[in-house]
Amino acid sequence: MDPELLYQRYCDLQRYVGWTDKDVARIRHAARYVEPAFPQLIDDFYAEIQRHPEPARVLTGGAEQIQRLKGSLRGWLVQLFAGPYDRDYVVQRWRVGQRHAKIGLQQIYTSAAMARLRNGILDQVIAQWRGDASELLATIGSINRLLDLDLIIIEDSYQAEYVAQRQKAERDRMNALLHEERELSGGLLAKAQAAIVVLDLQGRVVRFNPYTEALGGYSLEQVQGEDWFERFLLPEDQPRIRQVFRQTVIEGETTGVTCTLVTRSGEHRRLSWSNQVLKDAAGESVAVLAVGHDITELEQAQQKALQAQRLATIGQMAAALAHEGRNALQRIQANTETLELELEERPGTLELVTRIQHAQEDLRRLFDEIRGFAAPVNLDRSECSLVSVWREAWDLLTPQRKGRRATLKDDVGPIDSTCNIDRFRVVQVFRNLLENSLAACSDPVEIHIQCEAAEIAGEPAIRVTVLDNGPGIPPEHRHRVFEPFFSTKTKGIGLGMAIARRTVEAHGGTIEVGDSCPTGARIIVTLPKSPT
Repeated sequence: MDPELLYQRYCDLQRYVGWTDKDVARIRHAARYVEPAFPQLIDDFYAEIQRHPEPARVLTGGAEQIQRLKGSLRGWLVQLFAGPYDRDYVVQRWRVGQRHAKIGLQQIYTSAAMARLRNGILDQVIAQWRGDASELLATIGSINRLLDLDLIIIEDSYQAEYVAQRQKAERDRMNALLHEERELSGGLLAKAQAAIVVLDLQGRVVRFNPYTEALGGYSLEQVQGEDWFERFLLPEDQPRIRQVFRQTVIEGETTGVTCTLVTRSGEHRRLSWSNQVLKDAAGESVAVLAVGHDITELEQAQQKALQAQRLATIGQMAAALAHEGRNALQRIQANTETLELELEERPGTLELVTRIQHAQEDLRRLFDEIRGFAAPVNLDRSECSLVSVWREAWDLLTPQRKGRRATLKDDVGPIDSTCNIDRFRVVQVFRNLLENSLAACSDPVEIHIQCEAAEIAGEPAIRVTVLDNGPGIPPEHRHRVFEPFFSTKTKGIGLGMAIARRTVEAHGGTIEVGDSCPTGARIIVTLPKSPT
C-alpha cells in the first residue's frame, strides 16, 4: 500500500477515535512508569508464546532468533511511547502485519498477544501511578486508543497480505487451468471453494460455479443474462463496483475488491474479489472472470477479537475504579444519610438529598454491571423451581412497580419446573427481562410467562417464554438485543441482556428473541434440567 495513502488513512483513524495532542502528552507521561518494566514485559511476551504450540511453531531460529525478536519488540515499545506518530511509524506497523501473514502466524494469536501486552502495560501504569485518579483513567484511555490504532493497522495489513496471497495463488491456479482447458474448465468450476463468476463486457451473468449458486441461492438458469450488479449487490455498492468492472475491462485485472453480496434469502456475505479479463484466440476481450473469497467469518472473528480485548480492559478499569471509588461512594452514602436525618423538617431540601442518593445508586449499579460482565461466570447450583425463581424476580421489582398498574400471569401447567441452576444468577436473568418489560410497556402492563417441557441436545429441559404487551422489538434491533453495550433505554449501559445470555449459556441453555407477534416482545429462555 502507498505509504502516503496509508499515513493519511491513519490520520483519519486518529480523528475517528478522538486522538489529540493531549493523548500524546499522556502517553509520554506514562512512559516513565512503563519503560522500567520493558524487560519484564518482553520476557513475558515470548515466554507465553513458547507455551503455545501454534504460535511457537514460527520460532524456527532457536534462542538467537528469540533474542533478535526481543530487540525488535523493545524497539516497537520505545516507538509506541516516544513517537513521533508519523508516516514511518505507520509503515513499520503495517510491515508487522505483512510479516505475520507471510510466516503463517494466525491473526488471532497476534490479537491475543497484543491483549496480554496491553494488560501488562496497564498493570504497570495503574501500579506505579502517582497522581489524580481522573487523569489515570484518561491515561488508560489514551493508551487503549494508541494500542487500538496499532492493532487496526496490523490487522488491516495482515488481512490485505492474507487476501493477496490467497488471491494470487487462486489467480495463478486459475490461469493455468483456464489455459489447459480453453479458459473455462468445467471441472474447476465444479470443485473450487470460491465464488467464480463469468460476466460479459456489459456486466451480465454468463456463468458461475456451484459454490456461487449455493452461496447466492440462485441457479444459473434463473439469473443468466441478468445484470450481476443489480441482482447481487447492495444499491450503495453498485456504482463503486461498476467502476471497478470498467477498470478491469480497460486494465486487464483488478484485485482486493471487497463488497457485500446479497443472497436470495436476504443474507449479506462479505467477499473479496480478484477480477481478470478473458480473451479469445485473437486477443480480444470477451468476458470478465471474477473470483471471490467469502471473508465474512474472517471479519467477524477480527471484530470479536477486538471486542474481547476491550472487554478485558474493562475488567482492569473496573478494578481500578473499585479501588479508587468504593471509599468515595461509602462516604457519600454516610454523609447523605446523616444529612437526611438533619433535614427531616425541611421537605424541599430533603428532596435534593433523595436525588443525590438516587444518583449514587445509579452509579453503583452501573459499576456493578461492568464488573459483573467482566468477571467469569462461576455457578453455585442447587435444585430450584423456575416458577419460584421468576416470582422472586417479580417481587424484587416491587419498588419499580409502585404506583403502576402491572400484572404478571404465569401458565405452568402440570410440568415439573425444577432445574439444577444457580438461583441467584437466574433470578437476575428474569429480573432483567421483567424490568425491560416494565420499562417498555405503558400501563396497564401485562406480562405473561409460559413454561413447557423441552429438550437440549436430547436431554430434558424447560422452556420459559416471557411475553409482554409493549411495542415489541423492531426488526432492525432483533439481532442486536444481546450485544454488549446495546440499549434503547435512556438509563443503563446496555449490559443487562448480554449478562443474561452469558448466565444462560453458562448453564448450557439458550436465550433468544422469539418470532414476531401482534404486540409485545417475546423472549424465550431454555434451561437444561440437569448439568450436562
